[in-house]
Amino acid sequence: MATLTHNNGYPCAFDLNLLRWERYESEEGKNSEVKTVPSGEPYTLWIECRMALRAGDRLIYQSEKDTTLILEDLEWLIQHLRQLACGETDKMAFDPIEPDFGLAICRLSESDASVMISSAAEIRAEMPTGATNQSTELADLFDVSVWIDYPNQVSHIYGGYGPGLYFFSDAQDIERFASQLQGELDALGSYKSKEQT
Repeated sequence: MATLTHNNGYPCAFDLNLLRWERYESEEGKNSEVKTVPSGEPYTLWIECRMALRAGDRLIYQSEKDTTLILEDLEWLIQHLRQLACGETDKMAFDPIEPDFGLAICRLSESDASVMISSAAEIRAEMPTGATNQSTELADLFDVSVWIDYPNQVSHIYGGYGPGLYFFSDAQDIERFASQLQGELDALGSYKSKEQT
């Protein structure tokens, strides 16, 4: 399982657990109806996953069902998380093609980081915080917004809303999440090799 969190006294966390390659089989037990590229792999590779939102020791919400991510979306997410962690970019928004969840991460300025506890709503609304420190230098702290699309979880209709969390994270937390996701993806093995077994 990959977990995006920040180690503090009251951690909030987003868990993303990659389960297996999703397969569509014909009645003969083969993937004959799936269009393939010359290597024999389907055009679009789907990965089944589950998600959860936690605050402290409490589970706020977990997936009602297995959901899916396409491989390209997952690879995009890992790449952009790593770009955030190493300072190549300052913000990202992830809306996968199957919008079962959304993730937005933005690096805070030194000014916003100095008042992140007392002015969290103003920071998220991109309003002036009135901080004494007016530095525009970027801090090693990120504002994280993550939510799970509840209508899709219960009725297969995307609604664009549902339970979510706001929390702060740092570059090390983001890199750890990206590495955990890559590890989960690697552990799935090759789609093609699984198909032949």
